[in-house]
Amino acid sequence: MIRTAVSIENVSFRYANGAEGALNDIRLDVRQGECILLCGSSGCGKTTFTRCLCGIQKGFRGRVLTGNQILRPKDMMKRAYMVMQDVNHQLFAENVLDEVLLGSSDPGEIGEQAALELLTQLNIAEFRSRHPMSLSGGQKQRTAIASALLAGKRLMVFDEPTSGLDFRSMESTSELLRTIGSDVTVLIVTHDMELIDRCCTHVLHLEGGRV
Repeated sequence: MIRTAVSIENVSFRYANGAEGALNDIRLDVRQGECILLCGSSGCGKTTFTRCLCGIQKGFRGRVLTGNQILRPKDMMKRAYMVMQDVNHQLFAENVLDEVLLGSSDPGEIGEQAALELLTQLNIAEFRSRHPMSLSGGQKQRTAIASALLAGKRLMVFDEPTSGLDFRSMESTSELLRTIGSDVTVLIVTHDMELIDRCCTHVLHLEGGRV
């Protein structure tokens, strides 16, 4: 049975300087396992919306819930993870395995085994001893995803995940996003029509801060 991952009820946000990107009474249910395209013109509120959903943007009105539990921003940060367009800013360790283990609550033998299983699933186990910065763009993305999955993230936001990738890498990324897990919800901000055609199940269109 498909379950609701998060329910967004009357979420609004205003910037003090009146800048573009405000949100106006956002209401929707995001279901578990969906791969959602988030689109809209520049300044429509896409960045603000993803920041609120990930718990990064504080001070919004309204509620975000999972089941009957109201999620505070710190709760949302535990559940959500944003893979930035420049993933280099999210890689810190000396090798890929240690990078993935940064997200583990058990860095010991059990956590290491779980990390290796994820690296195998994401087809980068052979790079476990490599420095993350020596990997290709797609391999860096997979490393960040493995770390998020090991940390138990259930909502993953991707900002232009195929930016700078060639066609073959785009195909590989789209396959990854389709198969990332039935219990993980994926939200993608992208203009890449090939990627949209290959992996998105739903479209969330924002205009003027409204759905």
